[in-house]
Amino acid sequence: TLVPDVEAGGEPLVDGVPLADELLDPDQPQEKCGSRHPSYRVAMLIPWVNELPPWLSYFITTAKLSEYLVDYLVFHESLIPPQHLPSNVRFIDLGQSGLSQLFGIKMGEELGMPMRNASLLIRSMRFMLEKWPRLVAEYKPAFGSIFEQYLSDYSHWGYCDLDMIIGNIPLFLEQAELATQDIITYSFGDVDALYLRGQWTVHRNDRAVSLLWKGCPHLGDDLQKELLMKVAWVRRMESRGIKNYPKRFQSAEGCYSHRAAMAPGIRIKMAHKQFVGLTVPSDDQIYFVNGAVWQCPKSEAVDVALLHAHSQQPCAANLPGVQEALGAMLPLEVSADGGCGNWMPVEYRMCAVNMPEPPEREQNSVGFNTYLRDGKFFAQRFRSTLPVLDNGCKQGAFFHMQEWKKIWGYGTHGVDPLELALARKAPPTFTVTTEGITLLT
Repeated sequence: TLVPDVEAGGEPLVDGVPLADELLDPDQPQEKCGSRHPSYRVAMLIPWVNELPPWLSYFITTAKLSEYLVDYLVFHESLIPPQHLPSNVRFIDLGQSGLSQLFGIKMGEELGMPMRNASLLIRSMRFMLEKWPRLVAEYKPAFGSIFEQYLSDYSHWGYCDLDMIIGNIPLFLEQAELATQDIITYSFGDVDALYLRGQWTVHRNDRAVSLLWKGCPHLGDDLQKELLMKVAWVRRMESRGIKNYPKRFQSAEGCYSHRAAMAPGIRIKMAHKQFVGLTVPSDDQIYFVNGAVWQCPKSEAVDVALLHAHSQQPCAANLPGVQEALGAMLPLEVSADGGCGNWMPVEYRMCAVNMPEPPEREQNSVGFNTYLRDGKFFAQRFRSTLPVLDNGCKQGAFFHMQEWKKIWGYGTHGVDPLELALARKAPPTFTVTTEGITLLT
């Protein structure tokens, strides 16, 4: 494994050579991508318990464009998967209650539980997933252990969500990230909050990295206790006839981020590359054009032909990325009282209290990424090599629907149907707003 150092000037090094030497040299001839990257392959793991969502065909269609580098493995329990799937989107049927059984067996094994305890774990997990399917997200940090048997052909594993529009991932996911980091996560601009995002976090497929989840009490030593408390809480609420009640949900972004940052020798990069539908109403709109995800101001006129013209960046086999590092790394002061991550327990919050901001005139093209080295966080200024159009439109790795999707169909436009058979012939063009998803072609 390549392990970077940081020289006095702030440049990341691999074996004493700056990463910018070969991986980011804009003058170096770019070899075009083939059908599959020769060294790296990422498995994004998505267990799904509920009925399939109405936007699924958009996820699948846009995920196809990651074929060079990423497979999306959707684990389910006897659902009927869509027809006409691309080669890098696989639906894996675990059978009735298969997810709870796999979760219980694999986590129980790693925790050294006797079979009697593991059986109780499986029953509790089955009960909770039936009552509250969203609970699978709590166990995201353990996916590398839970789905280990499916990962032998992959250099990396990760987790994401189905409520996403996937952009040109091979354009954004850098060889330098895959070669030198243990964990890579993509933020949406909340760079002062130091945590691993549930929308997109990628891990090196190494057993020591995959077992970091055991450091969280609710996933590790107290897993069975926590599950039994969840079961008891649900039964108490149901016995009182209460249908809507707060859940005992432990965010995968809290404890796990903190424990990973505290683990000796772990190297993490938090890069600003995603868009998210975080607020309703919103000042933004999303366009998917020619395989690229664009975020545009809602108040501005958008020329789809212009977006198309700027969405033709070729895939380069050496994965140079689209962010040029600028200047030295800045050591960050970290505090739990920095005003970030208010959904997490305070003991797990990590806020960069001295994170700088780029000048207002550069905010669309200049930003900061965060690195963890030897237990300390650093900020690295970067400039995007992708164009920002005059109307403010800019390209990102993907869009996470998050809050927007919750109001679709409730007095809004909703989601236009998309036939996968037709979408395989040519990528569709569409918009995503707080009103829904609208096909343009």
